[in-house]
Amino acid sequence: MENILVIKDLNFKYHNKPIFNNFNLTIKKGTWVTVIGPNGGGKSTLIKIIVGLLPAEGYIAVDNILKNKDNIKEIRKKIGVIFENPENTFVAETVMDEIAFALENLEMNKEEIKQKIMEVSEYLNITDILEKNPFQLSGGQKQLVALASVLVLEPKILILDEAINRVDYLDRENILKVLQKLNKEKGITIINITHDIEEALYGDDVILIDNGKIILNGSKELVFKEEKIFNKIGLDLPFMAELSLNLMYYDLVDRMIFDMDEMVDTLWK
Repeated sequence: MENILVIKDLNFKYHNKPIFNNFNLTIKKGTWVTVIGPNGGGKSTLIKIIVGLLPAEGYIAVDNILKNKDNIKEIRKKIGVIFENPENTFVAETVMDEIAFALENLEMNKEEIKQKIMEVSEYLNITDILEKNPFQLSGGQKQLVALASVLVLEPKILILDEAINRVDYLDRENILKVLQKLNKEKGITIINITHDIEEALYGDDVILIDNGKIILNGSKELVFKEEKIFNKIGLDLPFMAELSLNLMYYDLVDRMIFDMDEMVDTLWK
């Protein structure tokens, strides 16, 4: 599988305090990677470096394009970022105009803009709110509008920076399932930075970062077996991962099972 993000020998200091020291990371195209770790571990700083909001030393390539000051705009076209507070980026009085805003900046014609808006809104099931004011929507709806505004530009990588932190449980489940659909059907690479360990169960791989270093990096099945490492840095495992480990200890299951229905079926066999 081809790499879509390659970082080599990344070095970054903040107020003379080293955050990253010869940091290396590779992410495969089309995967869903969840980045977790204690607060202040460098998760959000890493994203700001990748999209060029913070200067740093080292090699960064996005979709086979080496990042430098001359092509940062081209790099940013390949990356869509959704933040915790989407209303901070809203500029329009209707959802339709909000989604259209970025396309208008590309000087796209009106018919093409309308077509793209309808395609993305139907895909995300938000056609019923296109005429509403985005500032007056629920937290989950706001994040779907932010997602639509990014997806309409057809990015190769979608980054969520604590993006569903303030969304209630049902909306969170809906958004995560939409993201799964995007990942599987559209092949969009997803990087989800979160402090909610349960969100990691929706992706493929997990990266645990602490003090600017990668502590663990691999499939969720392998990473969540390292319970002692999580405990050492003060993090809990997802409920289903912890349950799986306990049941594996007593030979009741022979592998990590992250779906409750699958767990019940396995135990009843």
